Amino acid sequence: MAHSSRHSVFHHAKLAKFAVSKKSYLEAHPDAPFGYIAASVLVVDLPPRSKPRILLLQRAADDDDPNLWEPPGGACEDDDHSILYGAARELREETGLEAACFMAQAGEPHFYTLDDGKKICQFNFLAISELDKTVSLDREEHQRFVWATREQVETGRVEEQGIDLKFTRKEVLRTILSGFDWLLDNTAPIKMEEGKLMTGK
Repeated sequence: MAHSSRHSVFHHAKLAKFAVSKKSYLEAHPDAPFGYIAASVLVVDLPPRSKPRILLLQRAADDDDPNLWEPPGGACEDDDHSILYGAARELREETGLEAACFMAQAGEPHFYTLDDGKKICQFNFLAISELDKTVSLDREEHQRFVWATREQVETGRVEEQGIDLKFTRKEVLRTILSGFDWLLDNTAPIKMEEGKLMTGK
């Protein structure tokens, strides 16, 4: 597990290539078919005797993609010290949660073009948040949240809360399922001990 300055976040060593600024990443990939970077965060809850869950947010009714579901995330900004820092900042702004550690990349990046022609690459990360935090939504962007299991994501229904899960894009659903696939293979060595993330991978 790696970390550096106060502007960085704990992350698995395999994510080191994202511990650089947006500008540095783009300069290192001059032939990339995109000029802007976004990030989403699949926050994982690992109950001791229950199935893993991932945090999902429902978009506001009067915003883009109204009432659809997605993980927290957004654009990396010029003053973000790294792509991972930008992901952590978006998580904090949208949910009030602090990322304790970024564990892995979830699925393949998403590529899309905005109405103004900007070409975006969105990287998606699995993370564990600090244990003592509760979700606090930015109501201008999201109206509801749910911690969902893989089965609930696959069926599109969280029965006990009366929630239908319809996602902003098909790529979002695929990424969430990829996150659960990673957890299936990697959950065992992950645990929280005295407030610190311990992992054998």
